[in-house]
Amino acid sequence: MRVILDVVQGPRRGRSFVFERHDTFIVGRSRFVHCPMPDDSALSRDHFMIEINPPMCELRDLGSTNGTFVNNQRVERVRLSSGDLIAAGQSVFRVRVETTPFLSSGDEVGGTPPRTESILLSPIRCAGCGTLAPQNITVAGPAGTAAGDAVEWWCSACRSESATLPQPVPYYTTLRELGRGAMGVVYQARHNLSGQMVALKLIMPETATTRSAIDRFQREMSVISQLRHPHIVECYEQGMTRGQFWFAMEYVAGTNLETLAKADPGRYPVNQGCRLTCQILKGLEQAHQLGFVHRDIKPENILIAQSPEGLIVKISDFGLAKSFRGVGLSGLTFSGEMRGTVPFMPPEQMLDFKTVTPLADLYATAATLYYLLTCQYIYDEPSGGGDLIRMLLEEPPIPIRKRRGDIPKALADIVEKCLARDPNERYPDAGSMRRVLKPFC
Repeated sequence: MRVILDVVQGPRRGRSFVFERHDTFIVGRSRFVHCPMPDDSALSRDHFMIEINPPMCELRDLGSTNGTFVNNQRVERVRLSSGDLIAAGQSVFRVRVETTPFLSSGDEVGGTPPRTESILLSPIRCAGCGTLAPQNITVAGPAGTAAGDAVEWWCSACRSESATLPQPVPYYTTLRELGRGAMGVVYQARHNLSGQMVALKLIMPETATTRSAIDRFQREMSVISQLRHPHIVECYEQGMTRGQFWFAMEYVAGTNLETLAKADPGRYPVNQGCRLTCQILKGLEQAHQLGFVHRDIKPENILIAQSPEGLIVKISDFGLAKSFRGVGLSGLTFSGEMRGTVPFMPPEQMLDFKTVTPLADLYATAATLYYLLTCQYIYDEPSGGGDLIRMLLEEPPIPIRKRRGDIPKALADIVEKCLARDPNERYPDAGSMRRVLKPFC
């Protein structure tokens, strides 16, 4: 399955943009967007964004001056369908969603296996209760998977039931909920045989899922779970039960960095904040050397444990968001409110999900230190209908000393360098960033 945007009017008439995986597409006058049209004065610099995860597409206007129109109606945010016409400035785009039928084993299309990201011809049923799935249900799975791949789908009733079971995973009993967010729910749990205490994370795919997608996600997470470092949460084992991915991880009996910041807003000790940040960078340094990028460093993903030596940082959810989205299991990332994530996301990650480098983690780590010391994001809340994503793409962060005047100028300069829009203007690696922070610990 793929989504195609055909330009049917305007400066780029005749051009088509094709998407076969989770991606974003931004139109405007800026030279940094995916479809720049600098000579169209009716466009804003960042005019609108479409998030695509075939076959799903959602458009959001980025606070443009002259508006974005879908089928002649001005919109702020709307889910798109095949055949919709998008108008902005002098340009009109037509949305096309191309599907390949999901064929039974032995069928062929020109001698090549069909794509499994598709609308199904044959009906599928809930793996829990047997309820028939909607006829137009879509299935997440990597392109090129063999036809006839098994499909797993759970209806909303069975999903809700799974979420309330006291023992949703074999051999583990849940004790209490620790947290809930966009990537699932986390419980404190006990292994029934060994008695070991763990943090049990449960994630339910947003769509029906091929066996190939499940296997690929579990393979990727199995590789990442081999990371062993004092400042990275250890993953003991993983699996899938009743349609839910689960991860039994090291239980950290403490809080997270977001809670620390809110305990005494804007007054967290500068030396302690830099000390914790250096621990984050130690963990990232080893992970980056092994080829892993976190992609989702933010205060709630930095757990804080107590020890006789003081507070100890533990980075959680390493690589989880990237792997989950990469095989199409996450639905649309920006369809809900992302206020707690976008302020920590580097601009290049917004523009290109696929080729994020370790320098993205340095940006997110600096934004996390900024939040710890000020209890504020690097941007103010948009006013007058502004959009946080547009601010991320266009506006420089508010200098940290405007938030908190007692922060040393030299430290403020380090934070500013790490938050540079151009990744090449940041420090070259986590070790370099840690070394310049050490004098402030």
